[in-house]
Amino acid sequence: MKVLIGGGGGFIGQRLARYLLDQGLEVVILDRNVPRIESPHLKWFTIDLLKPELFNKSWFEGVDAVINLSGKDIFTLWTKKNKNAIWGSRVTVNKNLIDFISTLEEKPKVFVSASAVGYYGDKGDTELDESAPNGLGFLAEVCIAWEKEARRAESLGMRSVQVRTAPVLDKKGGILGELMKSFKFGFSFLFGSGLNWFSWIHMDDLIRIYHTAAMDGRLSGPVNASSPHAVRYRDFIYLLREFRKALIIPLPVWVLKLLLQETADVLTFSQRMMPAKILKHGFKFSYNDLRDALGEIFSKKV
Repeated sequence: MKVLIGGGGGFIGQRLARYLLDQGLEVVILDRNVPRIESPHLKWFTIDLLKPELFNKSWFEGVDAVINLSGKDIFTLWTKKNKNAIWGSRVTVNKNLIDFISTLEEKPKVFVSASAVGYYGDKGDTELDESAPNGLGFLAEVCIAWEKEARRAESLGMRSVQVRTAPVLDKKGGILGELMKSFKFGFSFLFGSGLNWFSWIHMDDLIRIYHTAAMDGRLSGPVNASSPHAVRYRDFIYLLREFRKALIIPLPVWVLKLLLQETADVLTFSQRMMPAKILKHGFKFSYNDLRDALGEIFSKKV
């Protein structure tokens, strides 16, 4: 099987590429970054996915599955410029890929697109499976448009899967990478009461979900990629402190919003995801429990 990964040079993409190569698959990566993985079964093309006029049909020859992970980091101030970059790197790139695939004589069988927990907006204590309605806010708007472009693959006779991803736990990036910046100086913040629900997923489980989405023909539409056991954000921060000692400083939400404006949504929204669809299809999580997940992550040497 041959898999093409858009944005395969990023935080998740490199790990996914290595995993797929270890499973004996062929991998093609399209990314602006230079190659950092070596394998006789890997082809890497340096390309800006916002420039479809530079795409080449030969890159897609023999490709069975396309997985698009392209997306600018959301852990930044949402200025107008950054909002446009966040939107373009997700929605426009999906559009570019689907438009180009539509011109191919031999099309891949499946298009798997990243999406995010931000689809649901701020939902309090409500348990959110894949049938839950979308929420409000910038991230919800991005996810709605992101998924809409991905579903256009169905009109081309392809299966389409949208992986709504919770914050990914891995020491080398994502939300832990951001939090460790202050933990290194011996402190971190608790925003408001910290009673908002925090959904999460260990990187290893996320990689396996993407593999499953590409391989399992029964999966289509949105798929929640999160541990079945969301926790309160407060519990997450205090459990994290057991692995990296730090002073937890309470910070009113209004102060956070004053400093970060809309970006504060990433840390204050309450989203209690349930991965109902992937569980129904027999997926077994390696890390259901947050303590086990953090224990594995912080046992690694980086």
